[in-house]
Amino acid sequence: MIERYTLPEMKELWSPQNRYQKWLEIEILACEAWAELGRVPASAVETIKKKASFDLARIAEIEEVTKHDVIAFVSCVAESVGDQGKYLHLGLTSYDVVDTALSLLMRDALEIILEALDRLLELLKEKALVYKDTVMIGRTHGVHAEPITLGLKFALWYCELQRARRRLERAKEVISVGRLSGAVGTYAHIDPYVEAYVCRKLGLKPAKISTQVLQRDRHAEYLNALAVTATSLEKFAVEIRHLQRTEVLEMEEGFAKGQKGSSAMPHKRNPITCERLSGLARVVRGNALAALENIPLWHERDISHSSVERIIIPDSTTLLHYMIVKFAEIVQGLQVYPERMKKNLQLTKGLIFSQRLLLALVEKGLLREEAYALVQRQALQAWPEGDFRELVKGDPEIGKHLSSEEIEALFDYKPYLENTDYIFWKAGLSDPPIRKWEEKIRTRLVSPKKEVEKQELVYEGKAKKVYSTSEPNLYLMEFKDEATAFDGLKKEEIPGKGRLNNLISAHLFALLECAGMATHFVSLVSEKEMLVRRVEVLPLEVIVRNLVAGSMAKRLGLPEGKELSRPLVSFCYKSDQLHDPLLTEEEIIALELATPDQITALKEISLKCNQVLRAYFQTRGILLVDFKLEFGFDHRGELLLVDEISPDTCRLWDLETSEKLDKDRFRRDLGDLVSGYQKVWQRMQGGEG
Repeated sequence: MIERYTLPEMKELWSPQNRYQKWLEIEILACEAWAELGRVPASAVETIKKKASFDLARIAEIEEVTKHDVIAFVSCVAESVGDQGKYLHLGLTSYDVVDTALSLLMRDALEIILEALDRLLELLKEKALVYKDTVMIGRTHGVHAEPITLGLKFALWYCELQRARRRLERAKEVISVGRLSGAVGTYAHIDPYVEAYVCRKLGLKPAKISTQVLQRDRHAEYLNALAVTATSLEKFAVEIRHLQRTEVLEMEEGFAKGQKGSSAMPHKRNPITCERLSGLARVVRGNALAALENIPLWHERDISHSSVERIIIPDSTTLLHYMIVKFAEIVQGLQVYPERMKKNLQLTKGLIFSQRLLLALVEKGLLREEAYALVQRQALQAWPEGDFRELVKGDPEIGKHLSSEEIEALFDYKPYLENTDYIFWKAGLSDPPIRKWEEKIRTRLVSPKKEVEKQELVYEGKAKKVYSTSEPNLYLMEFKDEATAFDGLKKEEIPGKGRLNNLISAHLFALLECAGMATHFVSLVSEKEMLVRRVEVLPLEVIVRNLVAGSMAKRLGLPEGKELSRPLVSFCYKSDQLHDPLLTEEEIIALELATPDQITALKEISLKCNQVLRAYFQTRGILLVDFKLEFGFDHRGELLLVDEISPDTCRLWDLETSEKLDKDRFRRDLGDLVSGYQKVWQRMQGGEG
């Protein structure tokens, strides 16, 4: 790549000196492996390690004659070693060295890229939070649509680059493979141990099978991961370019002191760096296509890929690194104009609120087609003639359904932005918006109850009874007052326990639904009963731990209360007789208790539950230590969170005093069970508790 778009890290990485150094490292490691096998004297290896060196000019001189860079390199190194040079390249073919070294270089290049990408992600996160509530117009097809915030735009970019990062990590894994298997991959003249030894020392995996080369689908996947990332950066750059247009001017690239925008027009401030990124992205995309063309080599190998890769791999990694660094500079120096954003919001004179008007008319009883026609008629008139809000207020047909005050209330930005906190939480940029969900939870719990008839007892467990109902896919779940511990060895009837567990569970299910999780909860039926969806329950319990406590503390001999570095998810087999034994993921798959995809889903949902529940309880002065969840599939095959979420299934401690507010009060005789549960419920209701 030309110097203009090459930063020092990549220049050094792809230098001939570094490339040959990797080759030398592989040659020496191969000699070490042969020595362990007894094919090369240990003294010869020591001599090679001490004396082996190369000279770029000498390699070039030899290559002028041999027309083969690897032969030239090996000859040069052999000259530096002397007689022991005969052991260099023993049993190897050129691409044992070249391909393995290329994998190292490509891996190292991605390390540089990922480091730069992480810095950019932090910048985008910072900007997203700074501009979270900065209102601007959202545009579809280039036309004003509805209000958004600038923070949401940065959050979108942040999430897109998070996905890009995962692709690049996957590409690094795919390319971190070596091969030393000889001329056609059969190990005819080399012991497989040599390959295993060299790859282990280099931190690579030996290819499962190869020909004279590693298969080029790996390199194509790598180049395409680079291309997708470059194209995302171009997308962001194009957005800035559009928003910098004179007619829009909601943001622009920073303009340094002494910078010039045009040789002819002194007033120009052009988005030149963004434009540069747009151009460079085209090169990276083109290189990805060339990488795809390299996949179909002849038979066990031809050399048509070599000339291509000498260009596209160094160039693409160098360009992407440059693009990431430059885009970070753009983001850092971006000039944002909130006042211009406000002005642009007014350009359509209220047309951006048309959907709110449409929905308000539908809520008043109009058919959607009727409401749409009424709103569109005034919208079309407003485009050339004036103020949409005033035209709507003056429309007698609309006035039959909406008062002037109701119409005025529709022209408000706030409803468009009320879920910004939720989006930021989903994007991993903020904590769950617990406070904003409180009203939704209250509404959910007092929603009209579905009328069903309670029928026969289907199941009775230690804590609940389950009844069928007149609706085939709905059950009625009744919470019992019985407390049990140690697989039923300790039992006691405790009045009030069932009521509290029912109310707490309903509240927490409603909370998790606000966070987008599907549960079996339908509605409260009474203080001790709830209506739930009928499910086929998985024979697993999912345990999420934030601190060491309970069985984990006992099993590992650790003190209770030790905080874990990250939430820990584990699985148990549901069986009182077997005392709910722990299961590994491999055991679950082998026993066909759940598929790998289902295990992934269970873990993702459980960790999301933990994030929400932990934040929620913290607002109540309660520490969520650990908890267990159960899951099942309904008649549609949807995975649902089932059973209960209560002090029976959660370990809850007072944040300040560490008082146990959960079932441990009963297990360990720490005090009245109901009073602990009551404290939890009172705090959930907003009381002191």
